[in-house]
Amino acid sequence: MTSPKATGLAAFGLRVPNLDEAIPFYTAFGLQGGMQGAVARMKSPGRQETEVYLSKDTSKRLNFLSFAIAPGSEPAFRRHLVYHGIHERGRPDPAFPVGIWFKDPWDTWINLVPRIVQSAPPVASIPMNLGAQPARVDVAMWQEMTPRLPLRLGHVLIFTADWEAAERFYADVIGLRTTDRTSGKVAFMAAGEGMVDHHCFGLIRSSHRGFQHASFHVPTLDDIAMNAGRMRDAGYRQGFGPGRHAISSNLFHYVRDPWGSWIEYYADMDKITEAWVARDWNNRPYIWGPDWSPEFWAKEMNTNLEPA
Repeated sequence: MTSPKATGLAAFGLRVPNLDEAIPFYTAFGLQGGMQGAVARMKSPGRQETEVYLSKDTSKRLNFLSFAIAPGSEPAFRRHLVYHGIHERGRPDPAFPVGIWFKDPWDTWINLVPRIVQSAPPVASIPMNLGAQPARVDVAMWQEMTPRLPLRLGHVLIFTADWEAAERFYADVIGLRTTDRTSGKVAFMAAGEGMVDHHCFGLIRSSHRGFQHASFHVPTLDDIAMNAGRMRDAGYRQGFGPGRHAISSNLFHYVRDPWGSWIEYYADMDKITEAWVARDWNNRPYIWGPDWSPEFWAKEMNTNLEPA
């Protein structure tokens, strides 16, 4: 029998110390939304569904992960969870997504929401003069360019102390597949069939469970750079990038959020199919970017600041 599988990442939830600090941060990043009860719900402009759920707590911590499943697959998933000894629970808050709710073995809330995954909208390409092939003549492009806001939530990476077991859980229970690893450190995982993003989820070895970063898709490197500048102008000046990652190849720029974790603008990620073969790699995280700083990457970028 074929096990049911998630079709994509739908949303994530965080608990934060101050919603009056969180909402302006995500708004400056380019998301839109407002309050429903005690929960702030944010999404990329033009998206139909909420992508970020923010609730108040004494400290920042990962609240839940939400994965899309095919509408009508709920009975199969419920049988699948029973088979794995997992008990369904009630929705923690009426502002959260509908669907199936349960906890993973590390006490993180998981939601499976029946939803057709909304693809990224089409965007106008910017004509580029490449070598002897001019595509833009007598046009002052710099006068016309403005940063395009995030198109959609792309992926979330979390910390975990039980790295191998967590990878098995998200593969066996959620139906994700590992697409590449940084040996012994990071597992990148994809969802869906056919041509999909290299990853929508990832696990980083750490001392305990926690939120590392969320990443939102923008069209181009220009959009990454201009949005990064807009965040600096808004007072969010701690960042890392721009650059191009090794594994998954995407362009990136990270901005530190008010609680020490990160949010990323990304573009041009590898697309893969079932023909893709996962491998283990031992290389630094990017092929070009800021000056390489192992101290920064190990002690700041990958510091788990959530309570154990």
